[in-house]
Amino acid sequence: MPVTNLVGENERLDEIERLSLKDKDVSNDRHLNNVTELGCYLTEKPQCTVNLLTDKSQLSKNNHGFSIPEQILVKEIPRDISICQYVLQQPREQLVIENVREHEKTQNFHKMALAPDIQFYAGTPIITSKGFTVGTLCVMDSKPGSLAHERREGLRLLSDQVANILEFGSLKPSHTSDHETEEEKTLEASFYSSASILFTDFVGYTRITENIDPGELIESLDEFFSTFDRIIEKHQLRKVKTIGDSYMAVGGIPDGRQGHPENACKAALDITKAVCGLNIKREVLGQSPWEIRVGVHTGPVIAGFSANGFDIWGDAVNLASRLESSSEPGKVQISEMTRMSLGDGAVLSDRGEINLKNKGPVKTYFLQQMAD
Repeated sequence: MPVTNLVGENERLDEIERLSLKDKDVSNDRHLNNVTELGCYLTEKPQCTVNLLTDKSQLSKNNHGFSIPEQILVKEIPRDISICQYVLQQPREQLVIENVREHEKTQNFHKMALAPDIQFYAGTPIITSKGFTVGTLCVMDSKPGSLAHERREGLRLLSDQVANILEFGSLKPSHTSDHETEEEKTLEASFYSSASILFTDFVGYTRITENIDPGELIESLDEFFSTFDRIIEKHQLRKVKTIGDSYMAVGGIPDGRQGHPENACKAALDITKAVCGLNIKREVLGQSPWEIRVGVHTGPVIAGFSANGFDIWGDAVNLASRLESSSEPGKVQISEMTRMSLGDGAVLSDRGEINLKNKGPVKTYFLQQMAD
């Protein structure tokens, strides 16, 4: 049954309007991405979402653990058929339902068409500085369960962070293009505790430039780099810049989501395959093939905009560059940190320790294949 006669409902809705929450796109906000992912880790539940509760709708503003079809379904649903609406009846307290099919408020939930398979639900109110509950931070599971007190407290602390982010946080743009606005260019640099940096360059580029017309050189670089751009976009990385024949991209910025080591490695392999394909065409046209080296490293960086546009800085960037320059033609060399981030999802050959310029002995691997 829909909740009715909520005390202070008009004032609560005014608070949502004051903060412009309905139209604020935080679906890929770095800080909220971290919160929803941490909510799953903390509770050991597979799904976590930040929901806004308006007068008519429940809007999923940011979530983790949902498939693409599920994300589409939960993006907006009528509030009257949501579980989160019951948090509004006691807007300062958590609502934990250990078995949705047996709880008096939700026992008919699964009789609705297209109802998600939620068996466990824990919703924590998101309370603004003025004391209004504007939504919920909730975790869900497809099987019944429970939540220990300390984990409930952890969710409460996370919901406080969500409220601060929505109300006071500096929500940076989740997407930027090659033509950043003046506002984006003046954004302060931010520290990212984990990002994956990808470097490429062409073997013997100096020799290539000595034996090719300038027009053909530019045309060839453009063909290769435009192909790399499409691969980078496909794997949700961000292009940083090109310098001569070098191409640089990064994963995990600005969204902060996990999975960027896998994305960077998949992109690296696709780049080597694309170069092979383009070289076949070049040979048919009577042009010399270009060989490529690739390096990938995962570590902390500082990222932001300077007068020259978007860039990243830090020792991790230098190490990624060294991995690329010490790689072999047609191969992707990755660091130990990236290897650990991949888990069992990669086929590797152990290269052992190699001496990198200004780094000393570093353990590295050649990446051969990534699981789909």
